[in-house]
Amino acid sequence: MRSYDATRFVVRLACFLPLMGGLLLIDWIGEQPPVRRRLIGALDAAADALVAGKTIWIRANMLDVKAVWIEHSPIQPEVIVLGSSRVTQIPQSWFGSRSLLNASSLAGDFLDAVATFEACLETGKTPRLVLLELNPSLASADKAQMAPALARYFERALLRFRIFPPVFFSGPLTLEGIRWDPLLFSRHAVWKVSEQLAPGGVLLRPDGTSAWNATESQQTADEVEKTAISTMQHLDPQHRRWRMGSQPGWFNRSILQAFLDDLHARGVRVVVLLVPVHPVAFDYYRRQGGYDDAWIRNEMAGRGIAVVGSYSPAMVKATKEDFFDDVHVRPAVLHRLLREGGIVE
Repeated sequence: MRSYDATRFVVRLACFLPLMGGLLLIDWIGEQPPVRRRLIGALDAAADALVAGKTIWIRANMLDVKAVWIEHSPIQPEVIVLGSSRVTQIPQSWFGSRSLLNASSLAGDFLDAVATFEACLETGKTPRLVLLELNPSLASADKAQMAPALARYFERALLRFRIFPPVFFSGPLTLEGIRWDPLLFSRHAVWKVSEQLAPGGVLLRPDGTSAWNATESQQTADEVEKTAISTMQHLDPQHRRWRMGSQPGWFNRSILQAFLDDLHARGVRVVVLLVPVHPVAFDYYRRQGGYDDAWIRNEMAGRGIAVVGSYSPAMVKATKEDFFDDVHVRPAVLHRLLREGGIVE
């Protein structure tokens, strides 16, 4: 009886092998240059426009756009900015003669930063300085998959670190080779050369900085505060965990440690940037356990890595006039923090 059950199990398992083989084949085909160009031709064209020094308006996922832009860029920047939308406004002009690649993205987190740096590394763009913006949770709790253009870079980074994902169904079995933003195949414009911000999209400049509706808002400080309070009261579960947690999981923390070790071995200087939160938002999130930077400061102190800024607005002398929403500070504050940290003049 046991032999029969074992045989039936093996037969059932074998039935899945063609399916797995088919998924691997589809993913492999999607990664081949001719197919990839057909799938993401719009991203290639957008990247070429950026390389040509043009500002563009995009609707596609910025993580995908910036990954392809990095592949097309001919420069080896001295400074690379990695992080989320909170640092996408750091421009080339602050760094004088030093070349800058602002590779931060809307909706980006630390895992995206690792993948983005791997893209820089593999395309010959290793910098001298990395400005690394961190959230204390490091990565979104509900982040199931990487942006397609970054997925392979992330996998190869983990292989270099000798770290393997804890979930079996990752990598090729997620069809990352063809899992592109549906907007890329729509009849409507995915991008265009433009200096004007249109609804539903983002302006992306040749140095990697960006602007979106919130950055262009003309709300007063009191109106921003009111909006921030409303935002806090209506957070979805994913953003609640992102903003009210201050400890990363063991897997993500081990990636951070391996990433920092790798940068050190390459002689790349790292500066960690902590961006302040709106005063009313900081008070609220901090009471819930969020935006505690203790472990980050301890980790960086042990490595001799400078930490610039603070999540606490009081610590960096930021007031409600310095914010355009609950977690985004105006560029002048970022400039001041980097100047006080000796990063820019």
